[in-house]
Amino acid sequence: MVFTDNKSLRVIRQLNIEPLTVVITGYGNRKNLQGIDRLRGLSGIYRELFSIALNGDLWRVATINGILVAESLGYHRALETIGAAMRLGALASGVSGNGPSIYAVFKPGDEGPFIDYIRSTWGYYLVTRLVGTRYLLS
Repeated sequence: MVFTDNKSLRVIRQLNIEPLTVVITGYGNRKNLQGIDRLRGLSGIYRELFSIALNGDLWRVATINGILVAESLGYHRALETIGAAMRLGALASGVSGNGPSIYAVFKPGDEGPFIDYIRSTWGYYLVTRLVGTRYLLS
């Protein structure tokens, strides 16, 4: 995991994380940026969440971020899916970027019930893995 300051283009911190499984869905929907000003209005909350994540509470922060994005942009189906992922054992779930894709992160082998849920609701998904990498500074 790499924390960056995108304004100053610098790496703040790197953390090694264990290999995890990621399930992605919802990418067939249209992006909705009508609530983007609502997201901008939450900038203070996002700064606080960044600080919490820097202290190691990555997955809780990722989920809170995803819920805020989904709510702000009116992705109600995404909110339902995030809730289902968390009930079904996800470490984190949220909206990727400003959507509309939805992700859920699991310990390997724990993703099965969520995939069953996705098959019955969205009908399509991708499964991938988080792997450790090292950002190289030049």
